[in-house]
Formats: sequence, C-alpha cells, structure tokens
Amino acid sequence: MDPLRRAAVELLMEWEKRGSKLDPLFFRRTQGLGPRERGFVRELVYGVVRWLLRLDHVIAQHSKVKPQRMERAVLAALRVGAYQLLFLDQVPPWAAVSEMVEVVKGMGKGQAAGFVNAVLRAIAEGGEGKLPDREENPQEYLSIAFSHPGWVVEDWFKRWGLEETERLCAANNLIPPLTIRVNTLLGEREELLGRLALEGRRAYPTPYSPWGLILQDEEGFTESELFKEGWFQVQDEGAQLISMLLSPEPGERVLELCAAPGGKATHMAQMMGGRGEVVAVDISPEKLSLLKENCRRLRITNVKAERYDARGPLPFSPESFDRVLVDAPCTGLGVLRRNPDGKWRVKEEDVKRLSELQFEILQEGARMLKRGGVLLYSTCTLTREENEGVVERLLEKGDFQLLEPPLSLPPSFFTQEGHFLSLPHRHGTDGFFAALLKKG
Repeated sequence: MDPLRRAAVELLMEWEKRGSKLDPLFFRRTQGLGPRERGFVRELVYGVVRWLLRLDHVIAQHSKVKPQRMERAVLAALRVGAYQLLFLDQVPPWAAVSEMVEVVKGMGKGQAAGFVNAVLRAIAEGGEGKLPDREENPQEYLSIAFSHPGWVVEDWFKRWGLEETERLCAANNLIPPLTIRVNTLLGEREELLGRLALEGRRAYPTPYSPWGLILQDEEGFTESELFKEGWFQVQDEGAQLISMLLSPEPGERVLELCAAPGGKATHMAQMMGGRGEVVAVDISPEKLSLLKENCRRLRITNVKAERYDARGPLPFSPESFDRVLVDAPCTGLGVLRRNPDGKWRVKEEDVKRLSELQFEILQEGARMLKRGGVLLYSTCTLTREENEGVVERLLEKGDFQLLEPPLSLPPSFFTQEGHFLSLPHRHGTDGFFAALLKKG
C-alpha cells in the first residue's frame, strides 16, 4: 500500500468532516514528509478539491451507488483514483487503480475493495462519460465541467454570460504562479532579480505592478537568505495593485482595517519610504503576530499593529487619518485558484451576512477619514452584493464621491462605473475589487 496515497485519502476525509480551511490542515498533516513526497500528496489533495464536482459526476456515471451515499473513506479513495486517471498522465492507469484498492484494504475497508476496483476500472476504460450539454444547459455544464458551485456559476453567468464565465472558471482551476513584491526599502526590482539569479532562482517581472516578480522556482524560497533578510514579501500582483490605487504619501497617517497578515500594510509603509504611520487594525491575535513578524523581517518600523474589532467604535480620533484602506472580509471568490476549498466552504447565505459586516466596517473607516481624504474599499471576491452594493450604500449617504480611475493602469482593470476589478482570466492575477472614494 502506498502511504502517500493513503495520506491523501485520510487528509481529504478529515477536511470534509471538519469543513475547515484546507491549507492549515495540509501543512499540519504533511510536516514529516520530504519536498517530493509532500508535493505528490499536495497534487492529489488539492487536485481532488479543485475538481470535486466533476470527479463526483464521473464516479456517479460508473457506479450504481451515488457518491453522497458512499462511505467517506470509499468516496475519498474513488476521488483520488479518478483524479489520477483523468488528470495525471504520468500515473499509469493500472497503478492508479491497484494502489487505491490497496489503500482501501489498508484502511480496513476490504469489503469495498471490489467495488473500488470495478468503478475505477470502468473510469479507466470508459473515460469521463457525458457532461451536460453546453448549449442546452450552460449553467449546469459550467458548474460540473469546471467544478464550481451552482449558485456561484448562476451569479457570474447573469453578470458576464457563458463565454466569459467559462474563461473565469477555467482560470480558477489553474495553479497560480508564486508572485513576490520587492522590498524597496532595501533595493529596487532589478537588483532583486540579480540577487535571485545569484541564488540560482529564475524570475521575471510582473506586467502591471512595478514591484512584482514571478518566481519560476518555488521550492525552498522561504529558506533563502534573501527572504530571511527581508528582500521580498509573497504577494499576488492584484493585491499589489490595491496599495498602488490608494497611493499613500510619505509623512501621511494611514489606517488599514482588517490588515493582517500585513501584505498591504507593509507595502504601503514601503511606498511611504518608512515616513509617516500605517495603523494596521485586526481582530485576530494570531494574524497580528504574523503581521509583526513580517514587519520585523522586512525591517519596517512605521507600521503600528493594533488589535480591535474593525466594526468599531475604534479608539482613534474621528477624521484623523489622511487615507483609509478597508480590506474587508469576504467570500473570497476571487482567490479560488489559490484556495480551491473556498468553493465548497463558502455558502450562498454568507454573501448577505458578509455584506452587512462589510458595510459596518466601511462606515467606521469612513468615520476615521479626514475631510478631503481618500478611502479605498477592497475585497478579494466577485459578488456585486459584497462589492458594488456595499459601495453604493456609502455613496447614498452623500459624504463621498467615486474618484476617476488612475491613468497608471490599463482600462481593462476598470468597470463602466469606474471600479477596479482584476480577474484571473483577464489579467493573470487573483480577483480583486476596489472602489476609490473621496470624502467631501
């Protein structure tokens, strides 16, 4: 029995039972593995989670027992086996089938070994089977073919139509690159490129952010001397553009709400040249510890981490900040390529609940902003209710106006209303929404 395949099955069972975030669980369960072994388990686990709905559709076509009625261990083993058969060309079909049969036996489910063998052999011989018709049932087709929840597909389909929703869903299933941001307090991007090359690491500049680099060699980057010395921070290019939109100036006082673990706070501190102050507020002590550690590693001294509930009332004087960034908690539908478990963890009813929370936080941020100051509302999700809907509620109060899109970014980043919107299939970044507002 292959212990790595068994580890993948057990990890998937625990994830489904807990309903928690996948990343912490994966790192905890794979700590004792070497890089190659951990990489293989990661491929199996994240691949299954990424393609979960499609895999279950295939399994259902080759089994008389529906997936929802199977034992958790049996279903997890079938999913891992089906993923290997359909998506991993380097794994011979006979190995995918026989190894999963042995895993089931090793887990004390020997009575199901024949069933697992029959289903996986049928998939190996018959392939995926039929998908819903793309023209007759486009939303069902998108949901199953690209493994996205039906309610998400329905929302995007109404907004963007078939072709663009299909491209977005397809992009969400691609493994994203590792993107970093140079610490300009230590040097410029070209200098970091040269230093990375001396470490034997290949990288190339991001197309939109002047601070970003895409690493082509990810393994062991956090162990590199450049990382330890604070030369860079891991941050998606889209997230880097959020700080660019707010454009804090040296000497200003800036507030970020929901700031941890500090990617944007440390970026703004760099943009300010270490002069002025960034007050970074978050409710989580664990995440604030990460923020402080990032500041220490990046040698940033002008970020002040504060633990408060961003809904307020905050203990700062009203109208005492030059700029405010509300980095609101959200459903995270813009970062599914990095967090595929978010497809299944987030529920439709979360949208309404989070939009109310977002508006509470936005109002508190607005209260902290000086007259004539600039506020940036940002999320990493793609629902109108959490994005445009929240901004419109603030604009209705009459104290704010939407600012014109900056000329520093291509028009493709902005909606007809003038909101920032980065999308994986358009820009190769994670999905971010932002609205730049000025207080009258």
